[in-house]
Amino acid sequence: MNLGQQMTILGLVALVYYAIMLTAGVLSTDVMPQFLVSGLIFLSSGRLLRKNPRTRSPKLDKDGNPRKEPNWTLRTQILNWTMVFLIICALALWVMKPVGMTFMEMFRLEVVIF
Repeated sequence: MNLGQQMTILGLVALVYYAIMLTAGVLSTDVMPQFLVSGLIFLSSGRLLRKNPRTRSPKLDKDGNPRKEPNWTLRTQILNWTMVFLIICALALWVMKPVGMTFMEMFRLEVVIF
């Protein structure tokens, strides 16, 4: 059994599980759309995984030469440093936030006149 079939079966099992939870009364209809979307994502990802090898681009460019391999070490370093920057910015915002204020109040752009 390949990965595409496993994802499709996982999507079907998830939808059946959510239907059982709905009929048992554990879940309300308010949260069911999120669960249905997750089940449909599993179902469609199985179909996409089965279709992917047929539509994969060849390893040759237009001139018939082999395509150049990307520099994965550089891309990994760029991704790592970008994530470090984002995490440090989020932590800085969290540290600089006053104690009695929420994040929504902090980002509200209002002019305070005394």
